[in-house]
Amino acid sequence: MWKWRAFFPPLPNPVSLGEGNTPLVPLRHMTGVWIKDERANPTGSFKDRMASLAVSWAQAQGFRTVAVASTGNAAVSTAAYAAAAGLRCVILAKQGGMASSDMECSLRAMGAEIRFTETWHARWTELERGVREQDWYPISNYRIPPVSSQPVGVRAYRSLAYEIAEQRSWSPPDWIAVPVSRADALCAMVAGFDELRRLGWISRVPRMLAVVRFPSLQEAVRSGREQPLPSEYPDRVAALSISDPQATAAAVRAVRHSGGDVLVLDDDDLARAQAEAASHGWLVELSSAAAMAGAAELLRQGSGGDIVALVTAAGQPR
Repeated sequence: MWKWRAFFPPLPNPVSLGEGNTPLVPLRHMTGVWIKDERANPTGSFKDRMASLAVSWAQAQGFRTVAVASTGNAAVSTAAYAAAAGLRCVILAKQGGMASSDMECSLRAMGAEIRFTETWHARWTELERGVREQDWYPISNYRIPPVSSQPVGVRAYRSLAYEIAEQRSWSPPDWIAVPVSRADALCAMVAGFDELRRLGWISRVPRMLAVVRFPSLQEAVRSGREQPLPSEYPDRVAALSISDPQATAAAVRAVRHSGGDVLVLDDDDLARAQAEAASHGWLVELSSAAAMAGAAELLRQGSGGDIVALVTAAGQPR
């Protein structure tokens, strides 16, 4: 990823574990679809891009503790890069909400301190208190309505746009299907492609298909609303990585700017997409299967041109 460091904020000593430069692979069973395979990152997810830049920035600014409200990939990634940088890492997680016991063991092995809260929103309250009172550097959001993750870290996701454009010989795809919660990666990719367009390296910005678990983003995009409203949250959600019931205003702007659209899927849709991917050799996280489901839907709709599906993390069907 750091081959693109001229596009990032200046940093004297980046914290890297070898993230980025992930493969762009054509799907044998879906003609016209390519997978941007973020499973190839050091901890197995696209979050390594953000963690590398955010932790590098925190270290350069003299922070000694980084903190993140997460029960999944962002927690593992932040812990890994904090360990590489020699920084303290605090993980805020809802009691009983950790993705797996193996993940908790991995976090502790990397030296992370895990603090459990009674509710999902209490994580944000605890994170804000740490930022204000204990000089923590926040990697994730703690605002309501939700905003993006730490903005310097989010900028790292622009490297996805740079890589996809370069891997396609500077001919951008027509569509990119992206699993979305707060849309950090989607927003950054739109900005990254726009950056390349202004430089004259590419001719246009691809259309973004945001694939979501809740209809908040879809309703805002299609109604003309700027600030999305929260969706009703059910008792149980399996696709935790895309489970924020309220989309961000930035996501609305990015989807509209790209001329894109939003697809809403439920857990059963995602489980079918995950099983279909596995039957063709692709072991992807349930939430990551959203990208492949989105690509399949674009094909069913007869959308012409090339499609890239952003597979954000590895996983196994259950």
